[in-house]
Order: sequence, then C-alpha cells, then structure tokens
Amino acid sequence: MKTFLFDFDGTLVDSYPYSVSCMQRAIRDFGYETTYSQVMEQMLDTIPAALQYFSEKFGITGLSDLFWQYYRVGPDEPVALFEGVISVLDRIEQLGGVNLIFTNRNETIFPMLQQAGIADRFVEVVTAQHPHFAWKPAPDAIEYLMETYGGTVENTVMIGDRVCDLSSGWNAGCKTCHLLTPAAPQYPPCDWRIENYQQMLELLQ
Repeated sequence: MKTFLFDFDGTLVDSYPYSVSCMQRAIRDFGYETTYSQVMEQMLDTIPAALQYFSEKFGITGLSDLFWQYYRVGPDEPVALFEGVISVLDRIEQLGGVNLIFTNRNETIFPMLQQAGIADRFVEVVTAQHPHFAWKPAPDAIEYLMETYGGTVENTVMIGDRVCDLSSGWNAGCKTCHLLTPAAPQYPPCDWRIENYQQMLELLQ
C-alpha cells in the first residue's frame, strides 16, 4: 500500500460524543428531546442525513444552520486521538507512503486537527466543502487523490469506521480497511478489519 486515505470522525479521533451533543443541543432549542443513541443511530449514516432525518421527524427548519453554528465553536477539550494513530502515521511515512484525509466534515476539521496535534501529518485534506467533489460515498475525491499522489486501485486504501467511508473506496475500486469501534458497530465488507491501530501497525510491518 502506498496511498492511505483516512476518514476523520470516529476513525482518527473520538469525536462522536461532541457531534451528538451539538445535535441534541440544536434539536432541544426547537423544543424537542432526543437520546444519545437516537442521534448516534442517524449519524452512523452521515451528519447531513441525520440533520435531514430530524428536520423531517420534528417538522422543523433551520436545524442544519443551528447545528453547524454550535459545531464550529469546537469542544472545550481537545478531541482525543485513538491510541496508536501517531505510530501508524509514522510507519506509513517510513515506508514511503502518503497520509491523506477524506472527510464529510466541513472546515471545522482544521482546528480539530490542530487540537489533536496532527495538522502537519497529512499531505492533503479533502473536506465536504471542496467545490469539485461530492460527499462520500462518491468516489470523486479518492480518484483525485490517487491521481495526484501516484496511487492506484491496487496500492490505495480507504480507512474508516462507517459504511459510507468504505463505500467511497468500493466505488473508486481501491482497497478498504474497516476500523471496528463500539460507537459504530457496523460490519461492512472490506479487505481488512481492525479493532485498533496496533493491529494496523502489525499489518504494516
């Protein structure tokens, strides 16, 4: 493998608690209550899908704007990196590989990368606000990143914790690595499935 594309939320960092709390806060401002599990269930698809679901469920408008308003403030404490991420990024660089991010998150990723101390570890970050690429599961961004950094379908791997992450990899024809976490108990088809970054590090030896 040469070209490594990482999802961000739930893959590099444990950011779901913050995301869910922002969604619950925005929904509460419209007079409705939700549980953590109800919100998380919808976010397992994508945040936009969750926003659409709750907007339709409660018959409210303006939920998306309010959610992103809260979301852009950022958490009070730095979002925690998953254990072993730095070692994996180091190993990929040692092997001559390229670390990249492809996320459905917007520009809020950049201060969070700074908070997590890994802003300089990725050659390029493609977010949902890129003017030329559709959101996951579309393959456009992966195809662009492969072409730009010398990747092929044989030596490029998309790493993520949700079906939408791996779907973009399938649609681009590249390899996929699924990070199975308690927060996202999904079992999509993949080339490799890991439960932590130590297992990924062992694959890279």
